[in-house]
Amino acid sequence: MDLTRELLLPYQGLDVFDGLCHIRVYEQPGRLPIVIAGGLDDNPGTAVTLAIEIVAATVQRSEFSDGREFRLIEHYRDPLDGRQAASYSLVHFSHRPLQESPEIEGEFRHPYWEPIDDVEELLDCKVTAWKRGLYTARAVAGEQGEQLRRELAENSHDARTEILRAVERS
Repeated sequence: MDLTRELLLPYQGLDVFDGLCHIRVYEQPGRLPIVIAGGLDDNPGTAVTLAIEIVAATVQRSEFSDGREFRLIEHYRDPLDGRQAASYSLVHFSHRPLQESPEIEGEFRHPYWEPIDDVEELLDCKVTAWKRGLYTARAVAGEQGEQLRRELAENSHDARTEILRAVERS
């Protein structure tokens, strides 16, 4: 597959803690596109894993607004389960009626993760992985990426401050 797009994607986090993740879109004629969503070391908000349904819906709106289906892989920079390298899991979603989870958009409900032994074999191409502490908005997208991360962090900080003030007044 070919890497066709790479970007930083802001997503609505849980409560007021909006997040930022690294998205890589791989495509090949005749196959469903595959999207890798990676949690940055300096993500200012909700972790990708905790907001995976929202991340998937945001990818759908941002990258596949024509309604095309895609497969989603979550990238964990740190190894899982004693593995030596970064880990990846294919994220599956159960298709449940909208009435069960009206707050979650579209078909992205009830996720479950299936570990992938070799993401490069699955994609049939090289996949870059970053070392701990180096998977940052700046490393992925330069100064523009850092500026986006800073803006999200400031917005989250302002929202947290407002919540604390409201609690203190009550």
